Amino acid sequence: MIETKYLLLAKQAVSALKWEVSFSPKPGLVDAVSNGSHTDMDIVLFYKSADALLSGFEEMARVSFRHPLDLKLREAIGKIGRIAEKDMFAATNGVNTHKGAIWSLGLLVSVISSLQTDDLAEILAGVKKLSRMPDRFNEVKPTHGQVTKQKYALTGAKGEAQSGLINVAKALSFQPEADDFDTWMRRLLVLYSNVNDTNIVYRSDLETLQQFQKLSAEIVRDPRSVMGNPQFTILQNFTKEKNISPGGSADLFAASYFLKHLN
Repeated sequence: MIETKYLLLAKQAVSALKWEVSFSPKPGLVDAVSNGSHTDMDIVLFYKSADALLSGFEEMARVSFRHPLDLKLREAIGKIGRIAEKDMFAATNGVNTHKGAIWSLGLLVSVISSLQTDDLAEILAGVKKLSRMPDRFNEVKPTHGQVTKQKYALTGAKGEAQSGLINVAKALSFQPEADDFDTWMRRLLVLYSNVNDTNIVYRSDLETLQQFQKLSAEIVRDPRSVMGNPQFTILQNFTKEKNISPGGSADLFAASYFLKHLN
């Protein structure tokens, strides 16, 4: 029975990743109709990557089950996460499809299994606590997020988790009872307009990120449906012109769906 719980939670995480890449359209990102700003990724690759992460998420759920949110657990899931990254790279021939998602969804899976709760506030507080613990076994390697963090003082995926996934909370607070396409599109744009996405800054600069955020926020505030709003086409063209990809927002979008449909 307990083993089934582990697998169920892992399957929900993988399903969230597949839902995210299938959700269309997503300016700058890989989806069912476009490869966005990427030449080395498509939806098929993302599906392969998501499937490769199932065992890692399951193992995180297993070791975390009713385990205190302590340093021992932080180091254990860190080790599992690094193995999951290797599984991902093996499945994608070296393409980084889900590294950020392994971090955010891995933390969520671990905290939910540890606390045995579906209460959003408790889960996000647990993520904040666990992500702030140091992992002495993690070898620090330069990532897009670390490069831009040093240059622009941005927090990246690590900072998002250490804030308690504050932007996921913002996205889910937008029309919290709704589950229709336009609401999810606006939730994506809430993320676009709030996340200091290091993927965008790495590909361009801080000014481009700020323009992207401003365009996204304007669409969220507009009462017209997103797909019926000319500003959305402008946003799509902006991502193409600047060749930017809000990958950090994609990871948090999957996390938002995972939490919204937790069972």
